[in-house]
Amino acid sequence: MRWASGIPLVFLLCMLWVGTCQAKDRELTLAVSTEEPAPSIAENIRELFDERGLQFSIQAMSDPGEILLAVRERRIDLAIVEEPDSPVPGLVTLVSLYPSVLHVLYKRDQRVDDFPNLVRGASIYAGPKGGVSYRLLMQLAEDFRVPYEQFSVLENPWTETPDVYFIFGGLLDGDSIERLAGYQLFSFAQEGDVDGGSVADAVVLRHSYLKKFLLPRSVYYSLAGEAIVTLSIRSVLIAHEQFDEDLAMEMSSQLFNGAQEIAQGYSLVTRELNTSIDASALNFPLHSGTRRFLDRDKPGFIERNVDVLALSLTVLAAILSGLLAWYRNRQQLKKDRFDAYYQRLLEIRQNYDTALDSTELRGQRQAVLDLQREVLGLLVDERIAADNNLTAFLSLSNQVLNEINASISS
Repeated sequence: MRWASGIPLVFLLCMLWVGTCQAKDRELTLAVSTEEPAPSIAENIRELFDERGLQFSIQAMSDPGEILLAVRERRIDLAIVEEPDSPVPGLVTLVSLYPSVLHVLYKRDQRVDDFPNLVRGASIYAGPKGGVSYRLLMQLAEDFRVPYEQFSVLENPWTETPDVYFIFGGLLDGDSIERLAGYQLFSFAQEGDVDGGSVADAVVLRHSYLKKFLLPRSVYYSLAGEAIVTLSIRSVLIAHEQFDEDLAMEMSSQLFNGAQEIAQGYSLVTRELNTSIDASALNFPLHSGTRRFLDRDKPGFIERNVDVLALSLTVLAAILSGLLAWYRNRQQLKKDRFDAYYQRLLEIRQNYDTALDSTELRGQRQAVLDLQREVLGLLVDERIAADNNLTAFLSLSNQVLNEINASISS
């Protein structure tokens, strides 16, 4: 019988073991855009977790909107995306991975000194329609009051050579720089701009999901004769909001600790992939599992508020002590008042023995009755409790009344 009763426990332990093994060997799907550096970073992430028993299947998708929809509908577990300009319900951030830099390039034979002059009359390639680059181009055109009819947006840069490239992405590699030899970089800050007063600062002020980004002259010698001020956005690793909390905590821990390994494919990873992440600045809220990891070393409620709690306990002790003293004093005042009534009753009792006639005895009886009414009146007027003191007084006063009545009768 003992062996039989142990079967359910053994069965439960086996099921837990099987579930653990399945979770460890589970293959997660990770969607990325076709543009670098996302594919290289995804591969580094896959290798990082492959060593820890978590398998990744990487899927390249060209449409950013389709990536977001696939994650939201849970057809894809995770995705690396450029953070859009507004939140998307049902999606959360695991970690912020790297900044995507806006490269705005125009043909060298053009004369450009401001943004309206850059786009007016130009054919522009801004990535997929509806993507982050395309949406920002439309927003800036509206901000600078350049009608959409005054420029054209190309579907791709191959059927027609663009006058302007307006693209978020990683730092350009050598081949890309060589192909863009006929272009130069546009800067959102001009010579003479005071600190904090450039066009880039104005754009960031209006569009909080953007950051100002400096490209030193040495980054692209052939594309810029000076340092370039441009914009950047976060590229983040997102998941659907039902993604397992424990798994998210473990993954965020491994990603933060493995930032240097991931950065081997793209050096800017270390700018974003760190535990100083500002959750309030994210358009996709931070996953609860990542929050647990970030808050793991933070002091608990008692530790954070020990001084306040100590002061509160001291004040509470003082209040309780004061209330106790007040209560004791009140009880003593009640006792002193009853002692006075007892004393008056005893004086009446002593006096009626010396009374000469029934008239004096009736006067003594009336004095006792008046004393009783006075005491009973305290129950209503001063809310004195009907305790043992009152009971003893009434008992003694009734006894005195009986003695006086007996004397009157005799």
